[in-house]
Amino acid sequence: MQGSIALGLRILLVSDPRDIDQAVNLLKEKRPILAYVVPTHLMRIAERNLGRLPVMFMSGAAPLPQQVFEAIKKDIMMPVSEGYGLTECGPMTHANLSTFSKITGLAAKEILGIGLPVPDTEAKIVDLDTGEELAAGESGELLVRGPQTMKGYWPKPGSGLDNGWLHTGDIARMDENGYFVLEDRVKDMANVSGYKVYTTEVDQVLFKYPGVAMAAAVGIPDPERPGSERIKAFIKAREEFKGKLNADDIIAYCKERLPAIAVPRYVEFRDELPLTVTEKIFKRALREEEIKKARES
Repeated sequence: MQGSIALGLRILLVSDPRDIDQAVNLLKEKRPILAYVVPTHLMRIAERNLGRLPVMFMSGAAPLPQQVFEAIKKDIMMPVSEGYGLTECGPMTHANLSTFSKITGLAAKEILGIGLPVPDTEAKIVDLDTGEELAAGESGELLVRGPQTMKGYWPKPGSGLDNGWLHTGDIARMDENGYFVLEDRVKDMANVSGYKVYTTEVDQVLFKYPGVAMAAAVGIPDPERPGSERIKAFIKAREEFKGKLNADDIIAYCKERLPAIAVPRYVEFRDELPLTVTEKIFKRALREEEIKKARES
């Protein structure tokens, strides 16, 4: 539902979801009850310091960095929530209503993450290697099954499903209360000297560094260890911090907050980061750029 704004019983569609100025003007003018966005939208909106705005946001398509969550909430003084769905499981499988607890009373407290499975939907976390179901608190691949799950990839019914379960390709964990939290994409997970590094965890730390507007960490081939990777961070600075951020300072900041294997070896500053058509940071494009550079050199 990227690019749409719920206005009472009507749906207001944004003609170009990448046009944040247009979206902000519509939010101010129409005052919708709920706006469906992706994290990149919130990153850009956070830079505009809108102030008090009676609009609730529902974010999806990618994990919402806690720093962005806190910045938006502090600025507009309204709830920000997350939901989760896939093309194969439209429109959604999870929704987090706890963030609306003060308004709705549906939960005793606010819990971060994509929330609980929607009615009639099953979800579980399995080990990436063995496929065995994991206990609460353990990270693995998220599998979902429900009435919204596809019948299979055309033209063969059932293809792409495991006894009705869909492998999402997303790494997540479930807490003791049944709430789910996204951690990374399986394909975005880096292998550093045989250890798994969730690059989204690196992103979360980078977002907390003062002056960072957007950030993405990726695993790139390690020329000294075939089959292993190193972490590289790509950063877009906030307008007032452009040219003022220092790579060594950011690496030192990460060393204090991340395991040694997850600390970026390199930091590159860019005016813009590549985005997918759904406005997610395109990590695969960044990684492919680095692989191409390595081959050419």
